[in-house]
Amino acid sequence: MRISTIVLCGVLMAAQGGCSESDEGLKKPLPMDQVPADILKVAQEKYPELVFDVAFTETEDGVPVYELKGKSKTGKMMEVEVTHDGKILE
Repeated sequence: MRISTIVLCGVLMAAQGGCSESDEGLKKPLPMDQVPADILKVAQEKYPELVFDVAFTETEDGVPVYELKGKSKTGKMMEVEVTHDGKILE
């Protein structure tokens, strides 16, 4: 037990050491009720068959991006990336 705790601490410390001050590329979970209405509207207009239920925010090339994940009625999972100004990336 003690060895696995030491190993876990070492792994966590190594992972922290590789982090920088920038949030570039770091996905942060976002509750669906906090996704801006205009961002959700853009995604729903492009993919009306999807029900979006998971969201993340991240920064790509200095631009804030919302990643929305949803499922169709047939069970197909998709993700859509929308910039803060409403441009669809994926």
